[in-house]
Formats: sequence, structure tokens, C-alpha cells
Amino acid sequence: MTERNSIGVVGLGNMGLPIALNLVKEGYPVAGVEIDQDRWEPAEGLTYVADAAAALATTDTLLLSLPDGKGVQGFLSELLELSLPDTVTVIDTSTIGPKTSQAISQQLAGSSIRYLDSPVSGGVRGAKAGTLAVMCAGSRALYDQVQPALATFTANQFFIGPELGQAQVLKILNNFLSATALAASSEALLFGQAHGLDLTDMCDVINVSTGMNTATLDKIPRQVASGEYNAGFTNSLMYKDISLYLDSCQELGKPGRISQTIVDFWGAFTALSPQSDATNIFRYVDQTL
Repeated sequence: MTERNSIGVVGLGNMGLPIALNLVKEGYPVAGVEIDQDRWEPAEGLTYVADAAAALATTDTLLLSLPDGKGVQGFLSELLELSLPDTVTVIDTSTIGPKTSQAISQQLAGSSIRYLDSPVSGGVRGAKAGTLAVMCAGSRALYDQVQPALATFTANQFFIGPELGQAQVLKILNNFLSATALAASSEALLFGQAHGLDLTDMCDVINVSTGMNTATLDKIPRQVASGEYNAGFTNSLMYKDISLYLDSCQELGKPGRISQTIVDFWGAFTALSPQSDATNIFRYVDQTL
């Protein structure tokens, strides 16, 4: 992929828009596919279109940033109904779980669509800074081809394996660890506060000690201690991701006892306040202690 090849970005939400803008920044003309015209934010090098057909008039490469597997499969179904170029490359950065990714492999069999399972991690801040991590599965040749484009919005790129779904396995286990760390750190730090300890002081000590994790390093200092509670990732999405992890555990015949507890806890929080920023779990834990 040369630096000037156009790319269509499907889904210009909290993650998709900054990814698109980083592509533009590095010289890629981008066709942003976003049905909701209220979300069209003018940017040099970024052209908005309402559907994939319009995007494919200028590019044969699409990058997806959609909230769930249903949305991805629905989009691909619509794509398959179009008169497609000889080859269409789809880079899917969505978190959809391994089962859906494997179903997509069957869905696209025999088509001209080359699909790369490419979930990302690092949140909205990482997307804006261009420092996300991307984990990819599928064709190694396809990964090598699109790696320059991936490098525009990521600091770390990993090829995980040749089978679609392998990258999803890594992504959902990562998010399970992240969700567990945030919930457990909230409880531990609230315990410390109950004994008169300062939140920032506790994080400073933990972050040079064995309890260090992403919640104490980033989410709690930046979002909780500051009172912002605006990491840009909702509890509903977190619950969706860790539910995918639990479902995958159960499909393997593994009981997932720890994951069941974590999923139930996040599920109760999400039911109480759906679409709340995930860092608000600190407040939820405080209410339940």
C-alpha cells in the first residue's frame, strides 16, 4: 500500500474518527462512511459519504470501526450485494469476538473481499495520539500490505496468527483483564480512602509496586482523581466485550468462575446506568461497599 492510496473508514465514532484523521495526517485520502450527517466534522483530506458504494468509487480498501459483530456482519452483507472491484480489502478494527470473526470467514468465502481481523486497544486517547496497539489475524501477506496504514494510528502492530478470530481471542482476554483491574482497583482504593489515604498517593505507590495495572496507571489518575469520568469507553461496550470473553470460555467447556463474577458485576452497573463512561464503575463500587 502506497502512502497515497485512498481508504474508506466505516464508522466515525469515538475511535473511528481519530483513526481517520491520523490516516489523513499521514497522507492518505480518506472517505469517511457515516450515515448520520450530524457527525460530519469538516477536515482537510477527509471526505464524507453516506454508504460503502460511494466509498468504493474512490478506494478498494475499507477500515471498519463498528460497535459490535452484528453491525460488522450487517455491513458486510450489504457490501456483498454491491458490484465489487476485483479485490476489496477490509481491515476490521472492531471488537466482535472469535465466533463472529470465524462466521465472517464463512460469510466471505468465495467473494472478492480480503478480510483482516484487526482489533485495537488503547482507547480514545490512544486513537487520538496515534498510539494504539493493533493485533491482526488472517493472511500474513495482507497484514504486510496494510501495515503502513496501520502504523499511522498505532504505535505497536502484532501479527497473531493465520486464522480469523485469533486476534479477537487476544483482544477479549485483554479487555477482561482491563475490566477486572478497573473494578478490583476501585474497591481496593476505596478501602484505602476509608482509612484516610489519598487517592493520588495510593496510585503513586502502587505504580512502583506489584499492584500496578492500567487502572492505577491511567484510568483512575486521569479520570477518577481528576473528576472527569470521561475516558470515552462506555460500560455497555465493556460489558459487551467481557460477555464475549465469558461466552468463549463456556464454548470451550471452561467454567469461567472469575469471569462470571466480573461479568455479573459489570452487568449490574450497566443495567443501572447504561452508556455511562466505564470509569464510573469507581462510583458504583463506592455505592455497593
